[in-house]
Amino acid sequence: MPCCSHELMQLSAGSSVNAAPFVPARVVVSRFQTLKRLRESANVNDLDTVQQLLEDGVDPCAADDKGRTALHFASCNGNDRIVQLLLDHGADPNQRDGLGNTPLHLAACTNHVPVITTLLRGGARVDALDRAGRTPLHLAKSKLNILQEGLSQSLEAVRLEVKQIIQMLREYLERLGHHEQREQLDDLCSKLQMTSTKEQVDEVTDLLASFTSLSLQMQNMEKR
Repeated sequence: MPCCSHELMQLSAGSSVNAAPFVPARVVVSRFQTLKRLRESANVNDLDTVQQLLEDGVDPCAADDKGRTALHFASCNGNDRIVQLLLDHGADPNQRDGLGNTPLHLAACTNHVPVITTLLRGGARVDALDRAGRTPLHLAKSKLNILQEGLSQSLEAVRLEVKQIIQMLREYLERLGHHEQREQLDDLCSKLQMTSTKEQVDEVTDLLASFTSLSLQMQNMEKR
């Protein structure tokens, strides 16, 4: 599965620009540099610069020569705040790069659960996912398997990760129209909020893992 490269292509100084002769070349170059700066700022997680450029009216949908936008970079890096900021300023969550990847593809292949949730809320199409057939359900199962192995994490860290997985699945299933399953996740979220011990969190984690496995089985049956 091709994924996002963190190296930005340099704009060619020799690129031809269809502009009237009286337009100063420095104006055209300045515009390209500003668009490039937005992508670079998103790529290095510079929230303040991204915000300033967007407030100055820089186009969030502008892509480099590989079709990658600031939203592609932010999604690949897992920066949920920049992703939300770009969406708020009109970034297209379904825009594809030169390899056909959407921001949702990149968030999925880099396992960034909160970003997937934000993109789904922002209008990302659920069919625009990992070409290997992975969905948020597959990602949730992988994450939950790791949690169930009992690696040393604090109670709050485990609770936060389980909460993020629930939120992602709620958005995903809601977009699919699976309202009954969404209600089951609401119940699990309520149980999670009432937990105060590791054993209680583990119980919710196990219930969520069972829910995820069952949902995957149902999804596979629907595809037959």
